[in-house]
Amino acid sequence: MSTHPSPARASAAVAVAVAAALSLASCGADSASSSGPTPAGSPTASPSPTGTGQAHDTQDVSFAQGMIQYHRQSIEMADLAETRAQSQQVKTLARDIEQEQEPQVQQLTQWLDSWGEPVPEASPTGTASPTDTGSPTGTESPTGTESPTGTESPTGTGSPGPTDTGSPTGTGSPTDTASPTGTASPTGGGAMPGMATEEELNQLRQASGTEFDDLFVSLMTEHHEGSMELARTETEQGEYQPAKDMARSILDTQSGQVREMGTISGQGTE
Repeated sequence: MSTHPSPARASAAVAVAVAAALSLASCGADSASSSGPTPAGSPTASPSPTGTGQAHDTQDVSFAQGMIQYHRQSIEMADLAETRAQSQQVKTLARDIEQEQEPQVQQLTQWLDSWGEPVPEASPTGTASPTDTGSPTGTESPTGTESPTGTESPTGTGSPGPTDTGSPTGTGSPTDTASPTGTASPTGGGAMPGMATEEELNQLRQASGTEFDDLFVSLMTEHHEGSMELARTETEQGEYQPAKDMARSILDTQSGQVREMGTISGQGTE
């Protein structure tokens, strides 16, 4: 008996082998396709650095830090009106200022936290803290030695010289008193335009009746003009849209309050 397979059976075996080979090749191609690199422009692109979908710039940071300081001081002044003002119009205006600005301080603080930026330390006048003005006493000479008068020369002879004042380590150059927003004055008085000095705040704290009303209107008008200047800069140079929107709101609200204070000024009692 012959052991060779018939031609028909051999052809069938070849066909099965070819089909199996094609099936394996197809599976390999599918596997390679599924494990390949993600094409460009796929939905896995990295999110915005801020996590909010909107970018911010240094002006937005300056606006947030500066406006927090403005608002803190105006809230303090407004809080005094409840017990010291005589005019009901002044009391109502002060309450409006507090109710509008306290939520804004919270929002501005949240933005700075989310951006990883420092929140200004609380300071009623917004002036630079003692640690911002060089050495703790402000009298240290370039040699590292200190004299009570702060007039020691760079050579350590103790003779006064014109180069001793305003040195980086002496009484402080204009940049030594910079607040977080960089807007501190060289003298360390009102740190930003319109900010009341500590002396002016003390006068307001001690005043009452019509004297308080007149001083409050005077200080708050100047204060609003300074904060509106910062808000106006934000609308023109800021990038973060929510901050720009807040700045526009501040401009609208405070310009109206300045006009209202113009009608109060000089009235004394109602």
